[in-house]
Amino acid sequence: MSEEETSLTTANALSAAEAASVAEETSSTEIAPESDPHAARLQALASTARELLSRRKWVEAERAYEQLLMLQQQAEDRIGIAQTKNDLASLFLAQQEWQKAIDLLERSRAIFEEAGDPEQEAVALNNLAAAQYELGQTEQSLANYEKALAMRHDMGDLVGEAKTLRNLGILYAKLGNTNRAKLYLNRAIGVARQANAGELVKIIRKSLSQLPRR
Repeated sequence: MSEEETSLTTANALSAAEAASVAEETSSTEIAPESDPHAARLQALASTARELLSRRKWVEAERAYEQLLMLQQQAEDRIGIAQTKNDLASLFLAQQEWQKAIDLLERSRAIFEEAGDPEQEAVALNNLAAAQYELGQTEQSLANYEKALAMRHDMGDLVGEAKTLRNLGILYAKLGNTNRAKLYLNRAIGVARQANAGELVKIIRKSLSQLPRR
């Protein structure tokens, strides 16, 4: 999913965390075969939960995710559990419940690391960094963004790399480091162009245009 535009001014801004929570969902599981009704039920429930989340129906979405988690725990589906915890964390990010999001994301990230799934781990790290910044954990946030950035670069995930570069640029802008923000945002534009991600280029340019002029 594409990232939403984020204002760098404080008055009407979406935070970097909110932008990340929209963009950085884990990839959905494959459609289950008709011969596996349990897997088909999990797939349908996951789709319902994500639809409710996209419609900002927080209570209903949380209930659906909790039900999905219960079924995945019964099936001992560790990767599915990690994916659901990451998506449930997106709900808490959107509601600015930062610590709840962090608790879920730390657990999902660890599972993805153990499973050797750098793509999903990078998603969890990106969202974890966003929540940590909002709680004033700036050093941890920067470290996790940089780790996600390195992983996405190594995987050749140009779109993911550009998104993380943009998040870093926004974070430095919020910290008042305009020069470093420009550096990351310009890098993000270059990588997004390599990916032929025209809409993402426009979003990053918007972020760049909102930096204070000196």
